[in-house]
Amino acid sequence: MNILLACLAGGGCIACIAYILLSSKTEKRQQCATLPAKARPHPIPEVSDLVAQNGTPSPEWQETLFAALDHIFAGTKATTEQQLARTYQLQTEAVQATLTRLVQGFEKVGTLHSSLAAFDQPGISLKEMGDIVAHDPLLSSRLLKTINSPMFRTATNIKSIHTGVNILGLHNLKNMVAYGTMPYQLYKHPVHRHMFKEIWQHMNNTAIIASFMAKSRQDLDSGSLYTAGLMHDIGKLMLVLMIRNVDDMPMYPYNLDNEYDRLSTTHIQVLKIMFADGSLPDQLKFLVLNHHVPSFTPAQHLDCNAEQAKSLTILFIANQIAKLITADGYISEDIEVLDQLEPGYQDIITREEVRQIFLSPDLMRDILINIRLVRAMLG
Repeated sequence: MNILLACLAGGGCIACIAYILLSSKTEKRQQCATLPAKARPHPIPEVSDLVAQNGTPSPEWQETLFAALDHIFAGTKATTEQQLARTYQLQTEAVQATLTRLVQGFEKVGTLHSSLAAFDQPGISLKEMGDIVAHDPLLSSRLLKTINSPMFRTATNIKSIHTGVNILGLHNLKNMVAYGTMPYQLYKHPVHRHMFKEIWQHMNNTAIIASFMAKSRQDLDSGSLYTAGLMHDIGKLMLVLMIRNVDDMPMYPYNLDNEYDRLSTTHIQVLKIMFADGSLPDQLKFLVLNHHVPSFTPAQHLDCNAEQAKSLTILFIANQIAKLITADGYISEDIEVLDQLEPGYQDIITREEVRQIFLSPDLMRDILINIRLVRAMLG
């Protein structure tokens, strides 16, 4: 194995990962600037490296993170009526019929939580994970194809499932399982595929962050929060297929209001249809359907227990901070697109606690390796 592979397998040296993964800032800005001006949902954000050359969180990340947390925790008393209507109420029968047809193409997604549960068994070892993968021919093939792709730059061809599992780790295995439920073949237009990649990477970043926050607190189910993070924007992946005029909309709408204005619906409405059959566990359904609620509904109005309120707050913050990380591993400084946390939730986790969690080199490493994985799978 070369140095990078050894670092990945050993869980260290994210400087190696960062060096190979992160391309120039200029290139990324040029990519953003090629979009038609009328199609840009907001001003082109500045981008910078997520980690420094030595693998620690970069000064740019620290500065952006602190500013983002100031913005998120500056939320004021929410006004809920219009937001609730736009988020949850279907407007026409035609829209509902269209969404129902879209959901039918994603029927395998309904089994995602049960597929991931096998990897959330208490004390499960990497060997046991490898055994699970080895019994699934499709997952085994996907794992070996991915780990031997140019993105991972292995010195020799990896033929062992267990070696591949050791390199990827738990989060990335879950990513591969989840990706296997997605009907990626439906995304035929290059713009649709680009949107899929952007949304899919954001969902993965949210899942990793939410799980990491839960483990840091040691009072929440990190497995459930990972799954919730990985499912929270599945509705967006479906709505991408509703976008016909890609010249007018080359990027997915950036918030709920913009989403509703452009598509006459929201990704939350899609999720309500998808989970109407009761197949999703109540706790997971609560988190996925309500992941925007802490921005516009007072905490005392929620019909939930204390643990659910904590988990929902963690998922909300993870979702907002994940928006700062682009699909290519850069920092977006476009803080104004982040939703703010309604004051009633701000006692559940403090700004300082969140700040320390997001400066963890281990979290940065998990995110960067996952970005490599998504690149290897989607190109």
